[in-house]
Amino acid sequence: MAEFPTNICIVDDDQDFVGFLADYLKLRDCKCSIYGSAESLLQSGGVDQYDFFILDLGLPGIDGVDLTTLIRARSTAGILIVSGRLGPDAFNSALAAGADMFVNKPVRFDQVYHAIQSIWRRFAEPRARASNWMISFDHSKLISPLGNQVSLTPVEGRLIQCLRKAAGNPVSRAELADAAGIAASQDHRNLDAAVFRLRRKIERDARCPSPFRTVHGIGYQLSEEIEGGNAGSAAG
Repeated sequence: MAEFPTNICIVDDDQDFVGFLADYLKLRDCKCSIYGSAESLLQSGGVDQYDFFILDLGLPGIDGVDLTTLIRARSTAGILIVSGRLGPDAFNSALAAGADMFVNKPVRFDQVYHAIQSIWRRFAEPRARASNWMISFDHSKLISPLGNQVSLTPVEGRLIQCLRKAAGNPVSRAELADAAGIAASQDHRNLDAAVFRLRRKIERDARCPSPFRTVHGIGYQLSEEIEGGNAGSAAG
């Protein structure tokens, strides 16, 4: 798999922004297609041809959250939200719809580039490894296959323990929130924020993609086996 997506779709009605962003990415050998609305992308019939999407939320007509849902139902491509719509509702709605990351405007093009890189690493083919992920007995430390350690809070330990018990099957947001002791809400924004922070921490400290993924419309699941720990209880 290539180290960076080569066929990127940008959907944003800010013509100046997308024009300069596309030029920036083309200099890095990316093919970029630009659409000013969700409807124009969908009418093109080419959603399946892209390996990465950059979307705005404040689109005319079908908004970016609904477009994310439509794309995710048809594609496993990376989805980066770059939007000026602020607030936790926008952030959580985008992630719940299936986006991989949310970056607020105004943003530098190099920040967009590095965000794309971070997402794309999750899609990379598994590298040769001497071992699996490991977790300490008290669920306070996660050790990557590369040997790097990630310190876990009690809540994060319980999140991982709940995912491990599911043995690779999807776990609902409600079940995860209950197991981790996270305050429940109708849209599970507290859980999504906790998972997002954990994922970023793992990628920063372990120096490789996190071992779990979002399951659109359901919750989360492990994408790689995690060994060790206490099978009966989590930290805290």
